[in-house]
Amino acid sequence: MKKIFAIVSLSVLIMTAPAVSRAMDGVFNVGVRAGLNFTNMSGLNDFGQKDFLKTYTGFNAGLVFNFNLPLGFELNPEILYVQSGQRYGEYRIPGMNQVVLDEPSTFRSGAIRVPINLQWGIGLFKDFIKPYLVVSPYVGAVLFGNGSILNVDFNTESVNDYLNRFQYGIGLGAGIYIWRFQLSFKWNWDLNPTFKSREYTVLGQTVELKNNNKFNGGELSLAFFF
Repeated sequence: MKKIFAIVSLSVLIMTAPAVSRAMDGVFNVGVRAGLNFTNMSGLNDFGQKDFLKTYTGFNAGLVFNFNLPLGFELNPEILYVQSGQRYGEYRIPGMNQVVLDEPSTFRSGAIRVPINLQWGIGLFKDFIKPYLVVSPYVGAVLFGNGSILNVDFNTESVNDYLNRFQYGIGLGAGIYIWRFQLSFKWNWDLNPTFKSREYTVLGQTVELKNNNKFNGGELSLAFFF
């Protein structure tokens, strides 16, 4: 928990310190952002069955800070709460009418994420409209995880022992400003594994969580700048 508070506190200090000196000259402004995440976890076995692994839909919400730079560039740091996860359907043995996993299940996690969005765009109609491209390295602190993987249940307390709490990755995408609104879509890749690399026994069942289990997926969001 100390690492989580340290990351959040440092981010707030860095991002809000310039607000007093730069907010009045049009170089800096602040906004709120919310949207949806569509994630999957890499490195999972679908056992050759179509639609066994399903996309998880979560949400993101938080603050965004905009620094206008020369030549059409902008820096958009953010502090977001982000949900990620993976859904599973029922599994039937191929060629047989035998159900092995008979109930859909979901694993999800929540994290504080700090993306640093470097954007470049072309302003139109006196910058009333501005399409842009973005590259977005990010770091984060995973707060919790819960749900189940392959019908092996994880409660919030036990899964905390399995999660990598520090998160980092990169996103690529595009967006458009219309007046004070910013609509964006990014594809994010976690670069470190979701779980520590070892086997776990949960409720008498053994689950192998590999070091290539990483979240990735799309992020669709809308921001409003004050």
